[in-house]
Amino acid sequence: MKTMLIILLLALTPSLSSATDNFDEFRLNLHFVNGTKDTSNGDLEVNRIQSWIEEAEKQYATKPRLKLSYTIERKTTVAGRDLSSLTFNGMAEFNKFMDDHFDNQARTETEGHLTLLVGNTLCWNDLLGKQKCWGGWANFPHDVNPFNRKKGIWLSEGSDKYLLTHELGHFFSLKHTFEPYIGFNKQCNKDFANKNLFNPDLGHCNSCNGKIAVRDGRGGNQYYVCEGGVSNVMDYCSSLIPDEKGKFTVTGTETLNTCQQERAANQRQQFMTKAGKVDYVRLAGLRGEGQCEADTDCEDGEFCTAGILNLTRNVCKPKLDRGTLCTTKRQCASDRCSWGVCADPDECRADADCGSGNYCGDPISGKRTCKDKLSDGSVCTKDQQCQAGRCKTGFCSAPASASMGESCRFDDECREGKCNAPVGGLTKGTCVCNKDSDCGSGKWCDRGVDAKVNACRPKLDKGESCAGVAGNDHKCKSGECSGFPKYVCK
Repeated sequence: MKTMLIILLLALTPSLSSATDNFDEFRLNLHFVNGTKDTSNGDLEVNRIQSWIEEAEKQYATKPRLKLSYTIERKTTVAGRDLSSLTFNGMAEFNKFMDDHFDNQARTETEGHLTLLVGNTLCWNDLLGKQKCWGGWANFPHDVNPFNRKKGIWLSEGSDKYLLTHELGHFFSLKHTFEPYIGFNKQCNKDFANKNLFNPDLGHCNSCNGKIAVRDGRGGNQYYVCEGGVSNVMDYCSSLIPDEKGKFTVTGTETLNTCQQERAANQRQQFMTKAGKVDYVRLAGLRGEGQCEADTDCEDGEFCTAGILNLTRNVCKPKLDRGTLCTTKRQCASDRCSWGVCADPDECRADADCGSGNYCGDPISGKRTCKDKLSDGSVCTKDQQCQAGRCKTGFCSAPASASMGESCRFDDECREGKCNAPVGGLTKGTCVCNKDSDCGSGKWCDRGVDAKVNACRPKLDKGESCAGVAGNDHKCKSGECSGFPKYVCK
């Protein structure tokens, strides 16, 4: 049985744009989720989906004619619910479930799909507490509630070949035959008004040109069928013809009138870009949120909420601007989340906000930013600014970083010798030695006769030459240098 929620719709078809008048096809992607009890994807495709697709393309053949592509995914449970048999406390609970798990998706303007969950039963309690069960369900994307536009479509596996055509009709601005259109649009239902004031439900089958019969459905619900006649796709009245035993059990013929075909074609044009592709952002009403597992599943400028937000599903979200609350840098367009808000790439409050080799600067005014750590000899105000980790009297200084003859500011920078710079390091000097004690234990200071040589040299062993001048005892480990003529260490 084909059934559908009666909801208040603003069914005003937008004026047409000449930019989309010339396209022949409306190529729409569908994603079926097989939530049936025990039907395989292959069997569902052969026994149901193919006939649904064929009939929908046949009925919506007015230019731009409908062309459908589809994928199938198998799921049996979601959020602890058995997808084959869904029961809810009310329509709102069902809508939230669909919005959380099976919303229509618009990853980009021209990339997306409508989501169709296929199950066996769908029921909920009405306002009077009576259980109602449905054969199909879809929300028109231009619902008057602006936050009610993303929910996917539910289809019964046991329905006839017209069900998908019926549900897509709501996306193409078609109302049920027993519902009036609002405004000055094509009044496609004027021939189907209910003429039986004593039984308003007969309006659900007013399109039937055969015999209207009552059937008992699930949970004591009654429904109408059109026996031996033709009915309209957008009513609540399946058309049946006799089987070999003369019983009305075989699906008959259901059609759309010319007004409906034109109205649906006009709406399809409004769901197309100027390049002739389906505009999934318009079609879904609000932007659908593609599910993801990592940031790489999302578009540029988006992040995946996996591991960040407590959502029932992980979705792609636009990256956040500076000053927006965040918990990780992945959320931020700047790739920096500091102190719980997105910051500029170089913005900081502490050295820990900056990467290795950087420190957080202290400007006279304005925001603090990350800067490269300073090399030895650079002017500094604190140890954290220096690569060596030491700021000494206003200069970055690394202990034991200079060899003899290299520049220095402080004695402890010299590996050997002393720094001949003025005290305080205001100007640079050179690592030199003036006496043996400048060189440390086991070495002597070689100042050179002509002052061109200045080095700390290891003290000499017994028998080694200690030069040919007097006063060289300090060069020898023994402290004695023989005199003329050999001048060797004793």
